[in-house]
Amino acid sequence: MLQSIDIRNFAIIKSLQLDWRAGMTVITGETGAGKSIVIDALGLTLGERAEQTAISPGASQAEVSAIFSIDAASSGYQWLQENDLLDDYDSEEVIQPQAEFECILRRVIIKGGRSKCYINGRNVTQAQLKGLGVFLVDIHGQHAHQSLLKNKEQLNLLDRFANHQDLISNVTLAYQQLNTIREKKKRLEAEKQTRDSQRELLVYQVEELEQSNPEQSVLDELEISHQKAATSQDRLLIASEAMNALSTNESGSVLGALTEAISQISKLLTIDPTLHGIAETLTDAESLLQDANQELQSYSENLECDPERLLELDQQLSQFHDLARKHHVALTELPAHFSQLQNDLQQLQSDDDALIKIQKEYNDAEKTYLCQAKLLTASRTKIARTLEKKVTAKIQPLAMEGGQFSIQIKSKDSYSSLGLEDIEYLVSANPGQPLQPLNKVASGGELSRISLAISTITSEHQLVPCIIFDEVDVGIGGATAETVGLLLQQLADKRQVLCVTHQPQVASCGNQHLVASKTKLSDSTTTEINELDQKQRIEEIARMLGGKVISDKTISHAKEMLKL
Repeated sequence: MLQSIDIRNFAIIKSLQLDWRAGMTVITGETGAGKSIVIDALGLTLGERAEQTAISPGASQAEVSAIFSIDAASSGYQWLQENDLLDDYDSEEVIQPQAEFECILRRVIIKGGRSKCYINGRNVTQAQLKGLGVFLVDIHGQHAHQSLLKNKEQLNLLDRFANHQDLISNVTLAYQQLNTIREKKKRLEAEKQTRDSQRELLVYQVEELEQSNPEQSVLDELEISHQKAATSQDRLLIASEAMNALSTNESGSVLGALTEAISQISKLLTIDPTLHGIAETLTDAESLLQDANQELQSYSENLECDPERLLELDQQLSQFHDLARKHHVALTELPAHFSQLQNDLQQLQSDDDALIKIQKEYNDAEKTYLCQAKLLTASRTKIARTLEKKVTAKIQPLAMEGGQFSIQIKSKDSYSSLGLEDIEYLVSANPGQPLQPLNKVASGGELSRISLAISTITSEHQLVPCIIFDEVDVGIGGATAETVGLLLQQLADKRQVLCVTHQPQVASCGNQHLVASKTKLSDSTTTEINELDQKQRIEEIARMLGGKVISDKTISHAKEMLKL
């Protein structure tokens, strides 16, 4: 619960320290006295936006501190534990299940600068303040009945009452996963048209090159064959000349000269046997030359001088050159280019496979989302019937006897992180009238009463220890206001309730009564909030009943309302 609040230089509050009690606390005062300023100040400690205009004129900064007692078994304690923001003595001690300890929230707004946030004396972010604040205080502002006209707020209230945050989290997570896959799928689908055009060109190019088979080994073999065919005539002529030089009987032939030399050496051997080695050498040389001559002859016989074959090879080689020019590469680069085109075509096929895969992933993610969303829909449908009955029963004594409250669940055409449906609250304020949307049939007073009924019902199902109602009873009075006060009093049996009110019937239900008063000086205006004793409280209730002139009758009526 909220134990105390300390406010300095905030708006028209120069300095204020308030202690709060358990149960129901009411704040009253004249219109414009600043009753709601203390709620605004508390909102700062809970992470609400800080405005420079909130600093009192002439002050360099505004400061608000709030002290809460937190149950060690509560979500607030768990949040502090997870964020390592417990006081040292708390973190070292063994906390008993029902133990309570103090938690201090502090906010400083510096003129011309940013605000500073603290939890238990440690500097934190505004988001952290807000993260803890949702576990400590639930504020129903004076314009809450207006937000009730929005379908989003209607859905929020229903979900709060259902307390199925785990289902909402599952749907949100499933939607995020589905949306991520959907975006990837959309990107692949958008690229598919480009890929199809690329594939058409690549298929044509690859098929064209496949027909020519521009492998490196094929090109190498073609080059060699072409070179051989192109030089076969020249090689045949040279080989013939070589054979002529070796084997003709003309005096200029090598074999003829060698044969003559051997003949002469043979004659010398009969005279000089020492020439035997030379004779053998010449004989070996003759044998080798004859072998060479035979090989040249065989080589010449195997040479083909085929002009048609050469023309065919020329045409093949020319085709490869044409292909290389067509693809803007050198002939030597054509095989690598062919391989790259094949790889590109394969990659396009892989992208198509990826699209098929992502489609399956999307289908699976969609099934998961729909499964989770339908569980949430079922929970909302079930709890909506319960809330309908509770609110219908609650508004009967609030000057809406015979009225009916209903919740329409409408399926949406698209998926969302909050599920498959929209919510619309319908009401029939009087017997016999058809159910219609709130903004069409509910007056300001009726809307305020419906809002209060829903707020009290949904608050009963929350674990937040402190609930604030800031002038949510606007537009009601008399017996209805008394019923509202009793509703808040019943709620205060389970939660700490703070209520800013103009209704004496509501104010008389509180067990702590604070009054706001405004003092105007020559150069400034200040607001003070003080706790009333029994006598002062009677006078304040009397003022609320009869205005500035307090009569014995209003005093008596005030005592009666306070059961004195």
